[in-house]
Amino acid sequence: METDASDTAEERELPRSAFTMYGLAFFGVHCAFMPLVVLLLPRRVEALAGDAAPTYLSILLLGGAVIATASHVAAGAVSDRWLARHGSRRTPIIGGMVMLALAYVLLALAPNMLGLAMAFGAFQIALNAAFAPLGALLADYFPNQQKGWMGGLMNAALPASVGAISAIAYAFPQDNAAAFLLIGIVSLILMFPLIVRWPFAAIIEEKSDKGRTAIPAQEQALRRDFLMAWMARLLIQIGAAFVLNYLYLYLAGSPVASAFDADDNASDILAFLSWPAALLAIAATLLAGRASDAIEQRKRPLIGATMLFGLSLVTLAIYPAPFGFLIAYAVFHASLSSFLSIDTALVAQLVAGRQSRGTLLGVMNLTNTIPAFIVPLLALLAFSGQALQPVLGVIFVCCAVGALAAAACITAIRTVD
Repeated sequence: METDASDTAEERELPRSAFTMYGLAFFGVHCAFMPLVVLLLPRRVEALAGDAAPTYLSILLLGGAVIATASHVAAGAVSDRWLARHGSRRTPIIGGMVMLALAYVLLALAPNMLGLAMAFGAFQIALNAAFAPLGALLADYFPNQQKGWMGGLMNAALPASVGAISAIAYAFPQDNAAAFLLIGIVSLILMFPLIVRWPFAAIIEEKSDKGRTAIPAQEQALRRDFLMAWMARLLIQIGAAFVLNYLYLYLAGSPVASAFDADDNASDILAFLSWPAALLAIAATLLAGRASDAIEQRKRPLIGATMLFGLSLVTLAIYPAPFGFLIAYAVFHASLSSFLSIDTALVAQLVAGRQSRGTLLGVMNLTNTIPAFIVPLLALLAFSGQALQPVLGVIFVCCAVGALAAAACITAIRTVD
């Protein structure tokens, strides 16, 4: 039986090694996902399907989003039950890691589209089986005064994992089973120290569900605040999805493209924009989380990041000069990363001590998967029979209005400062 130590004081601070292991584990999760969906999967689909690759890839990604949505919530609920019985989420995480290893073997050996579809579905289940209980550890173990710093490390893993894409592309310029196996092994190695050395002790249980049920007004306030946080993150993620998914096409038809070097195409421009934006995003993520810890505030810096996010969308929509577009794109990534860093800490505070926190974090993760349905559908409706670039500019402005609505939702939160 897995047990935890009796020390549950909110004031205790975890050792630096805990942050390192947890940050590496999250980096491992993102390395398992990003190179696959950005490079390995599209390349394998192209090798198997030829000219029909875009259609098959879209079907795979939409199906994967459905599986990810269901499996993340289910995995969070299972880890809650395991924690209640055994005092730790270690075993569910190990189970997810074993499943992830098997899924990567299936992906590497997939001989046709059917086999690839089945392997990708297995991968989505495996990834979320590890990801859901791993995410819940922030609410389990980290005191409020350290949640922002850890939230920054968790969200910095996403832009940092982009580097793995370049490494894999350089090492394996063509579709290769070894590329799948290598990224799977690297991901598991990054997650392994957490399982071996993590101090699964001192779970924060200063607030229990049983204790809250005696105060219906407080319980209602917590549910309302969770809903407000959920809506705010969904609105931000929808805006982010439009920019990330369609910026390439936006650049291809925008006056901004003609302002760059005449020999540059949209790919060259995007590459030029991305590397400084990624570096700034990593720095902003870490600093934002740390700063919110230092000032003991989540809402004010979160609202500030939301407003900057909206401003960057408006700036991207009004065709500035190349330098202005670069600044707007960098601010977009920095504000998005800062928002996610602080918001991760805020949500962890909201659910801390609740017996269903793993399930609730799974529900919060829907804000990452729902845009995978909403954005393509809205795009199909908006772009039907119309020029792409002007419509996208209008959509960016609409998403900026959504950011204002997100700021209003954050303002309405009452149980966390």
